[in-house]
Amino acid sequence: MARPMSLPPEITDYPLTAQTRAFLSDTPFGHVIEGRMVPSRTGATLPVIEPATGLEFARVASGDRADVDAAVRSARTAFDDGRWRRLPPAQRERCLRRLAQLLDAQRELLSDLDVLEGGVLRDYSGFMVQLGIDIVEYYAGWPTKVEGSLPASAPDLVVQVTREPIGVVGVILPWNGPSAVPLGVVPALACGNSVVLKPSEETPLTAVLLARLCVEAGIPPGVFNVVQGIGEVAGAALVEHPLVDAISFTGSVETGRRIQVAAAARLKRVALELGGKSPQLVFADADLDAAAATCAAAVWGHAGQVCVAGTRVLVERRIHDEFVQRMVEASRHLRIGSGFDPQSQLGPLISQAQLERVSRYVTIGRDEGATLALGGARHGSRGYFHQPTIFTGVHNDMRIAREEIFGPVMTVMPFDTEDQAYAIANDTEYGLAAGVWTRDLARAHRASQRLDAGTVWVNTYLRVDPGVPYGGVKQSGFGRSLGAASIEELTRLKSVWLNIA
Repeated sequence: MARPMSLPPEITDYPLTAQTRAFLSDTPFGHVIEGRMVPSRTGATLPVIEPATGLEFARVASGDRADVDAAVRSARTAFDDGRWRRLPPAQRERCLRRLAQLLDAQRELLSDLDVLEGGVLRDYSGFMVQLGIDIVEYYAGWPTKVEGSLPASAPDLVVQVTREPIGVVGVILPWNGPSAVPLGVVPALACGNSVVLKPSEETPLTAVLLARLCVEAGIPPGVFNVVQGIGEVAGAALVEHPLVDAISFTGSVETGRRIQVAAAARLKRVALELGGKSPQLVFADADLDAAAATCAAAVWGHAGQVCVAGTRVLVERRIHDEFVQRMVEASRHLRIGSGFDPQSQLGPLISQAQLERVSRYVTIGRDEGATLALGGARHGSRGYFHQPTIFTGVHNDMRIAREEIFGPVMTVMPFDTEDQAYAIANDTEYGLAAGVWTRDLARAHRASQRLDAGTVWVNTYLRVDPGVPYGGVKQSGFGRSLGAASIEELTRLKSVWLNIA
C-alpha cells in the first residue's frame, strides 16, 4: 500500500468524529478478501471525491479481473467448505445480531462516511444508517426460519422439499445510499450464501467498514468479500465469472440490460432494481399543505438522487396553479450546502458528471417548451450543487417527463379526470413506485389497483420497512428485496424422495 494521504484542510475542518479520522487514516483502501484488506494486483487506485467541495480525500483500489477472481475464489471456497452455511442456524443468527450491534456502535462513523463520500445530508443519513441497522436486525432472525415442506405422497414414499442457499452471490451496488449497503448483502448472508460485493467506485468506503465488522461479528473470513474498481472492469468481471451463481444489481436500466445479457450466457439467476420516474397523483380533495411539502421533499431529498424520487407530479387541473405555488414557496428558500452544515436542506450531486447531466436536462426542458417555475441553474462555483428546479407546462411526451434525470428536477402536469391521471402515470417505461394524495378512501383503493408500480404510497411517501418487499415492474427491473420475498430470491428448492417400502 502507498503512504496514507493527508486530508485537505477544508475536510479536516469538518466536525468529523475521532472514529472517522482514525478510519480515514487507512487510505488508500483496498479490496477485502479472506477478511484482510489487500491492494490491487497492479497497485492501481482511484480517487474518492467529496461532492460538497470536489476535493479528493481518500483513495481506493482499482481492481481488474485478477482481483475479482481472487475474491470470487475465496467466496467459492468458503461456500463449498461450509464454514458459514453449515453452521447451526442459531449460531448464524447470533453473528448477524452481533453485526447489527457493531453497526449501531459505529453509526456516527457511518453517517460521516455518508456525508463525505455520498454528499448525503445528516437527516437523510440518519434515516439510511438506521435502515441499514434495521435490515440487519430483521434478517438476523431468518436463519432459523428458512423451512422446507413435506408434500403429500404415496404411503411408500416420503418427499422432502428443502430450501438451500444458491452459492456465491455477486452484488453490485450504486452510490446513492452508502450506509444502506446491508440491504444488498445481509439477506444473502442470512440464507447461507457467500457474497462478493462490488460497491460504486464513488462510494467505496462503507463497504470496507462492513466487511471488517462482519469478521468482528464472527462471520468467517471469505464468506463476504469486497472488490473495488470501476463497473466496466470489476463489475463486468464479477457478472461474467463462472464461479458466481447469482447476480444482484441496483443501478441504471442500460447497465441492467447488459448484466442480464452477460448472465444469460451461464444461466445465472439475476435480480435487477433499476431506474424510476415515479408519479405522484394529487387530487383536489387532498390535504394540499401535506401533499405540497411531501411532494417537494420526495424530489429534493438527497438532491433527487433516489430511485423512487417522485419527480412526475400530476395535479388535478382545478388546483394546479395553487398547488404549484405551494411547492414553489416550500422550495424557494431551501438552504443548499454540505451535509455537515446542520442547516442544509439540499445537498450536492455526487459528481461533476452528474451535475453536467442535470444541467443538460434543464436545457432540454427549456428547448422542449416547458416553463421554469423555479431554479434551473447550478448553485455556487464549488462542489456539485444544483438549485431545486420545477418545470410546468410539461407534456408526458417530453424527455424531462420520460427519462430519469437523477437530480433535483420536478415536472408538473395537470389532469382532468381520474382515468386520465392513471393513464398519464402509467405511460412510462418505468414502474418502481407511485404516490397518491386524496381523502377519498375508495379512490385510494382504485389508485392502488390501477397504478402499474411495485410500491404505491397513499398520503405519504418513501416509507420503507425491512419486512415489506420492495422492487419494480417494467423497465424498473424484477425481483424483490426486503421481506420474506428476498429469502425466496436468494435460495433454491431441492426435492428429496425417500422410498420407505
